[in-house]
Amino acid sequence: MSTARALFFVNGFDKVTTDLLAREASVSKATIYRYFDNMSDILQHVLEAEADVFRAEVLGDISSHPDLRTALTSFGRKFLSFLSEQDSVKFTCLIHEVARDYPQVGRIFYTAAFEAVCTAVSGLLAQGQETGELRDDFDPADVAEDLISLLKGFGTVRAQLGLTTRPYKDIDQHVARVVDTILIAYRASDGAALA
Repeated sequence: MSTARALFFVNGFDKVTTDLLAREASVSKATIYRYFDNMSDILQHVLEAEADVFRAEVLGDISSHPDLRTALTSFGRKFLSFLSEQDSVKFTCLIHEVARDYPQVGRIFYTAAFEAVCTAVSGLLAQGQETGELRDDFDPADVAEDLISLLKGFGTVRAQLGLTTRPYKDIDQHVARVVDTILIAYRASDGAALA
């Protein structure tokens, strides 16, 4: 899998053949076909492995923090740190490129990575509603998406377009501003979310 991943990064999906993969991995084509149906199947396994890493690094201990602000801040730092890594930028560019011709690739990665993260953040926000830190008149899934969008901002766009190698000047400052924005916008009327 690591050889396939590296080849996809360097060559793009369409230029990686089973011949090239077999040669670079020092295995026979028969060995590859014993485990995978085709190159799309290999890409799907690479995507799932990347999504596993993404979820593990970004979500890790998301629900073990003492309060909502700390949990969202920890999540935001991990999320942006992961997205700022050059491998992540390259991988995202690869997914965008491949998804144009293979929409299922984009769907698989979105579901396994971003949708899973959004669901976990929604759970945090729902807990905030239950504890009275946040109002209960909004859908946590909508606000989780807002939070993730605010976190990403244009930093990832600049990195994906090759305009910068450092998408965020100060991750901690950016995350604090975003978390403050969400907590202020959705705080319970007694202001508990700001404590």
